[in-house]
Amino acid sequence: MRLGLPAPRDDFASSATTIIVGREAGCDLVLDDASVFGRHLRLSHDRRGTVLDVLPGAPRVYVNARPVRERALLAAGDQITVGNTQLLLKSDLPPPAAPATDADPQSLTGVAALRVLTGALSGQAQPIAPALSLDGPGQPAGTVRVELCDGIPCLRSAGLPDEQRPRVNGHAVTTARLHDGDQIVFGLQRFRVEAPTVAARDEAAQSFLPHEAALPEDTAGPRREVWWLLLTAAVLALAIALVLAAR
Repeated sequence: MRLGLPAPRDDFASSATTIIVGREAGCDLVLDDASVFGRHLRLSHDRRGTVLDVLPGAPRVYVNARPVRERALLAAGDQITVGNTQLLLKSDLPPPAAPATDADPQSLTGVAALRVLTGALSGQAQPIAPALSLDGPGQPAGTVRVELCDGIPCLRSAGLPDEQRPRVNGHAVTTARLHDGDQIVFGLQRFRVEAPTVAARDEAAQSFLPHEAALPEDTAGPRREVWWLLLTAAVLALAIALVLAAR
């Protein structure tokens, strides 16, 4: 779990599945902010993703400027406001860089769109066909764009200082290869990548791996020895039946 903190503090990173954030010294992440409760919130990571719980007695928390009184499911790239402190939930690793732009736009295939999460167009899907410009206030057209690179959505930006660069899953980037579910923030704009065909292609590629390599839990336990146990139990039952019959 990785959280971006206000400057000059470095990112907070932890391998724990649960962390407590607050002002008390015993918290995993201590915030020096008088408006933060002693034990303000809990962040837990499980199969669903990262879950935020506002702890009892603590005032509300804001996620992307929306109030959370009890619980919220977060995604990498979400901004958490605790008191007067802003935290940024980041993916553990930055996204991979986009490939070179040497493909013929006419030959690109794939279905991808950006779902708008803020503003008047919130909820609408903007297709990438084959490119979509994300024009920020005062920025020339095409400064930040999302395009298809051999059917894969990629983000590219140019001429922006570090603090103005777009963020993908919380990481400031110049170029990035995008995946289904990634969150892009550029200025006040927030988008979610919807690329079902790319996700399906990735799942198809996984199907060629040996079954045992799919998930750790699939290989846990003596799966291949189960039939030996059944056979042993059957032999013991037969032996006991013969002894009883002999008596």
